[in-house]
Parts: sequence; C-alpha cells; structure tokens
Amino acid sequence: MAFAVFSDIHGNLEALEAIIKHARKKKKVKDLYFLGDAITFGPDSSACLKMLKKHNVKCVTGNHEQRIVRYDKAVKTMTYASAEHMSFIFEQLDREDLGFIKSMPTSIKINYKGVNIFFTHYAHDKDGVVRDDYEEFTESRLEKLFGEYKSDVIFFGHIHNRKIIICESGKSYVCVGPSGCVKCDKTFYTYFEVHNDGDVNNFDIYRVNVPFNRKKFEDKMRALQLPDKEIYAPYTFGMDFTK
Repeated sequence: MAFAVFSDIHGNLEALEAIIKHARKKKKVKDLYFLGDAITFGPDSSACLKMLKKHNVKCVTGNHEQRIVRYDKAVKTMTYASAEHMSFIFEQLDREDLGFIKSMPTSIKINYKGVNIFFTHYAHDKDGVVRDDYEEFTESRLEKLFGEYKSDVIFFGHIHNRKIIICESGKSYVCVGPSGCVKCDKTFYTYFEVHNDGDVNNFDIYRVNVPFNRKKFEDKMRALQLPDKEIYAPYTFGMDFTK
C-alpha cells in the first residue's frame, strides 16, 4: 500500500478536487495526508476545509490555520497576509470549519512496514507555533529543525519549493511543495511507498501531476473581492491583477 501526500492548497478548490479524485482511483493508495494551509490567498477556503473533512483526508494544521484560531503576534508574523485579508477569510468560515481546524494536530506519526514516518506542516517552537524559518534547504539545517523528531522519514510543507533528501542512514526529508499554489493547469501530489528488501527499506517516491480546471479557479479569483489579491496572486498563482 502507498500514501498520497500534499500540502498548501490555499483555497484552490479545483486543485484539491483533482488531487483527491486522482489519488482515490489508485488502488495502492491507502491514505491521503494533507500537511496544512488549506486556507487563504485563494477563493475557496471554507470549501477546501469541508472537502478535506468529507473525504477523510488525514490533516495537520498549517500556520495559516493557526493564525485563524490563535490570533497572537507570533502566529501573525507567520502568514505574510494582511489583517484585512485574514478577516475576510475568517468571515468565509463557519463553525464547522473552525471546529475542524481546531481538531487538526500539529503532526501525525505512523509506523509503516517498520518505517517511522512523521507528517507535519513544518517545525514548531515550544508553544506549538510553526517556526518562522525559511533558511537554506540543507540536510544539516533540517537536522537542526527536526532533530527532536524520532522518525525515519519526515514529510512537511510550508516552503513553496519541492525538494527531497533521501538518506541511507539517519532521517530522510520530503518537502512536498505547494499543490494549490501553481501557475499552470496542473497540480500535483507526492506518491510514497515502502518496499522491504531483506534488512533494507527502499522507497518509491515521485511526483504525480494532475490536471485541474484552471479556468474555473481563475474566474473565481477575478470575481471575488478578496483583499490584497493583487499582492498575493502573482507569486502564489501566477495571476496579475494590476494590469
């Protein structure tokens, strides 16, 4: 059995729909793991939360969800979204959405075929807040961030740049990238499987590209009076509202 892992949908319902539909059709995929930031920037924060819940996707909380339910200075600095934008998103959410966010853990740990796997949005500080850290993606830096987590493979999102470091000894790291923040008509998820070959664990891990309805998403973005979208949309979705 395998897992589908993805992160940072950011209100892109069309991308989320495509990922869930595609992954559920794969017979080997046992579970779907979402690594946080379902909300903000895009037009469908509430609908994305409801879809994740409806399809029993295993979710951890992201810094954007944390800001919604923990409005303190530490969390505020982590989203790089204006107060006006966050207030608009908050008004989109209902009690069910907020309850779902509050139910999300900061991490999920499993043991699969003898491999300890850790899913999280990113490293957290002592108060459980996602760290404000975007330093160079190196094995030594990641060990400083995730050294306390006793796992063989660590999956995380947050950083909008997909990268994988597989180690024969010690931890392996998978930054799955932002599946909602794409600038074309394809989104993606990470497929992960473990093969036991005697005393050695080998991994099948690769990106699965999935087409989605980009036009529908863009039409929603243009129609919605989303505060500061002209600031966020160019680098999150490749849309320019200043012209």
